Amino acid sequence: MAALITHPRRTLLAAAAHPEMSRAALAVVLTGLVSLALDIAASIIGAAGSAAVILSIALPLMLVVFWLVSGLLIGAGARLMGREPRRHELLAVTGLTFPVLVLYALIALVQAASPRWGGDALAAAVGLLALPLVGWFVVLNAIAVRAVYDTPALSAVALALIPYAALSAVLLVLVLLVSLLHSVGAV
Repeated sequence: MAALITHPRRTLLAAAAHPEMSRAALAVVLTGLVSLALDIAASIIGAAGSAAVILSIALPLMLVVFWLVSGLLIGAGARLMGREPRRHELLAVTGLTFPVLVLYALIALVQAASPRWGGDALAAAVGLLALPLVGWFVVLNAIAVRAVYDTPALSAVALALIPYAALSAVLLVLVLLVSLLHSVGAV
């Protein structure tokens, strides 16, 4: 992970040159399991309810599904740009970016423990790191897309953002559906 932080382009180009799907899958699964442990610890420390624990338990599966669906969506986007979809290589490279998300779970743990360590100021300060961390994850995925497809930087960013656009669309449809059901009294 240190090489990914210090030299992301070089690291991801090397991974694209010699894609190892098992290594990438292991990175995604371990990220999910470590995040699961940290999230459950945060739920226990912060006295969060059962919904937080259930969401934490679902996290490893959600990461794997997001990783696989991202490969399909980015491959489809690459095909629209006239590139041959290289899902195997893409998954092998993008999977290596997932360990960065463990830091997100670590932020949640520090925020849960903050009343004991420093109060709301610590929770707010650490919470401010979450957005740049997610942004760094997206940047790493854009670098991975560029390493696999050898596209210009903006095209790689556009391809890397397709899964997030699809996720936003699904959430929008769910919000509209729940709102509709609520308006007719079904929920």
